Amino acid sequence: MTTRIDGTRRASLTTPGDHMQQHDLSWADAGHGDPQFLGEIYSLAFVRDVSPLDALRRVGGLEDTLADRTAADISALHNFDDGYPEAVSVLALGEWTVLVQPTSFWLGQLVDALSRGTEAISVVRHDYASPRFTHSTDGTTTTTFHLNWPDNRDGTDPDRLLPLMREAGFDPDTADDEDEEDDESWQYRYEDVMTHALRLTGLITGVLPTYEQITAPQPSAHFDHWFSRTRPYPVEDATTTATRLAAELGLGDTPGLAAALASTDPVVVTPDSDLGRHVREWSTLARRASWSTNLERSRMTDEERSRGHRFGQLTQALAAAFRADLA
Repeated sequence: MTTRIDGTRRASLTTPGDHMQQHDLSWADAGHGDPQFLGEIYSLAFVRDVSPLDALRRVGGLEDTLADRTAADISALHNFDDGYPEAVSVLALGEWTVLVQPTSFWLGQLVDALSRGTEAISVVRHDYASPRFTHSTDGTTTTTFHLNWPDNRDGTDPDRLLPLMREAGFDPDTADDEDEEDDESWQYRYEDVMTHALRLTGLITGVLPTYEQITAPQPSAHFDHWFSRTRPYPVEDATTTATRLAAELGLGDTPGLAAALASTDPVVVTPDSDLGRHVREWSTLARRASWSTNLERSRMTDEERSRGHRFGQLTQALAAAFRADLA
């Protein structure tokens, strides 16, 4: 037996390096034109001792959207008419549930919600911004780092994974060097980083999904992180801000909104409640406004887009006002 990152025990891997090599992880870093190209932006999360359906609920899964979908099916939903929904599929591997979001990075933002009472890992590919590995225990980030800069780590225990990081192929000991640019050693930072991140994940969990598993039909759902138990973004004077925005947007008569804003206790809004369904509508308006800035721009006027952005500000303020207990 070996010791888990969270201090509990798990079955040991037999020659972990060999075990990881048996997995074809070439898909993880594949590019355009490769038949196993999953995308330039995608995220995976692993959560221990949580069922697939519970994992969906933890990220704000909307149960009335449950269906078996492939990764391609989920990608096809990313359009104006469908509201650019965030969607995730799930599969069980031993004592772990694996979540796959083939179109976005949101699982990397929800690892704290996934890990409450247990242990969770997220791996994000993002070719234009911040590819990242995060390990979290009971809502707290223990180790996180940008995949291109493994020497710069954060979290409550940033060095705890160092032996496994080296075994997975990362070089966490090389800091910036004035000579690095001259000798071209900087290139290692950008080579096969998703493969390294998944190997690291496998060394911690003892399991890894295959490309065939994550692209096959799996149970899936749309999700809205507003309904998750993740920490809300801080908003100064959140209740006052939410009240003002609701009035400006003409939402003062929304069922349950005034009472929720007046409450001095944490407010939990479920996706199937009257207020929850309005929040879902507001989130969709905000997503359309955001994505249509670069995609299908002609589908909204600038005035409609501006109003949609304000709905996004409203939902963010509401999350901060209602769930201060999670901050």
